[in-house]
Amino acid sequence: NNIDLERALKCNRKSLLERSVVVEETDKDTYNRHIIKLDKMDTEENTFIRLRGLVWSATEEDIKTFLHDCNVKEVVITTNDRGKPSGDAFVHLDTELDVEKAVAHNREYLRERFVL
Repeated sequence: NNIDLERALKCNRKSLLERSVVVEETDKDTYNRHIIKLDKMDTEENTFIRLRGLVWSATEEDIKTFLHDCNVKEVVITTNDRGKPSGDAFVHLDTELDVEKAVAHNREYLRERFVL
């Protein structure tokens, strides 16, 4: 409802456990493009990873190149409360096999920093 929406939007860019949270209104098509599920079914796979230690100038394309042997569906680069890149990103991969391949890149370098 509109009251909940307004309350949520007031929290945009507020800090939660030392992290900035972005709250934005979206349309139905964008919402439906994302995999939003409350319960994991037995047939579902966990295909999300978190990258840490990225150079602040890292782009979505840099991350896709870094994970060159993985099928990347989406990259979300997180920002701090000032809107600057935090050095973290969340990556949605195609399969759990892609997750295994991505984990093999742990501590490899993306430009001048190694990524966890």
